[in-house]
Amino acid sequence: MKRNVRSKRGNVAYIWLVAPVLFVAVFCVYPAITAIVRSFMDWNPSSSKWVWFDNYAELFQDKLFGKSFLNMTVLMVFNIIFSNVMTLLLAELLFNFQWKRTEKVFRYLFLLPALVPGMVNVLLWKNVILSGTEEGLFNIILGWFGGQPSGWYFDKSKVLMSIILTGFPWVGGVSFLIYYAGLQAIPESVYEAASLDGITPFRRVVSIDLAYLVGQIKYFLIIGIINGVQVYDIQLILGFSAIDPASTVPGYLLYHYTFGSPPRYGYAASIGVVLFLITLIFTVISNKVADKKRMEDGV
Repeated sequence: MKRNVRSKRGNVAYIWLVAPVLFVAVFCVYPAITAIVRSFMDWNPSSSKWVWFDNYAELFQDKLFGKSFLNMTVLMVFNIIFSNVMTLLLAELLFNFQWKRTEKVFRYLFLLPALVPGMVNVLLWKNVILSGTEEGLFNIILGWFGGQPSGWYFDKSKVLMSIILTGFPWVGGVSFLIYYAGLQAIPESVYEAASLDGITPFRRVVSIDLAYLVGQIKYFLIIGIINGVQVYDIQLILGFSAIDPASTVPGYLLYHYTFGSPPRYGYAASIGVVLFLITLIFTVISNKVADKKRMEDGV
């Protein structure tokens, strides 16, 4: 009797699993496989033909793609470093804050920026802070020191720096909470032992806090790589040209070749496959490094 009940429950569980597996297969796995296949084709909705590796050969010979890859790398590296360092620094400062009641107030204040849509932030920087006009905040500050107004986003020599500055102070509400929660999860006995050993605050952060936060750092590193490879929202919001070498990124080129006139779906698919491979390689490497670090620290 018990075996029959267990068998029936097992069958019901399999039935419930069919729906999510089916949805994942149709909406996630199938499009990915289709994109890989069509990256070897000169494909559009009306016709298609196999060109095999021609799309990839053209892609790796395309100077525009090479420049966009360099832009993506610069933006991704700066964003990962600045966002993690600044967020972790803020979490450390608040975690060691002496007045706990005031600490709760600051905790809510640091979460407020997460409620503001990203587009609002970009438009604020474009029209107020880094405005190319003389009334722009940064241009006014430059004028105080005798500097000349700059076009910032629309100055080809400063566009990447302007995009990096748009994230200032590079502190995210959700990421701050995750780091803060990770610090709170460190056993109090570890800090007590470190205090008895006379460890300095800086040494404690390097030897204890970072060792216990390896999981969070690995998570944000992987997310930073994925976002850095795929994102092109600032370029799209600000109306940059997808074929401008000064500001374009591979994701924006993929968007351009997909929705441009005429579209080149096969070539766009080859860009998507390359971005997928880059993301996969960096993710595997970061996982290996983080796991090795965790084993060395014995956490």
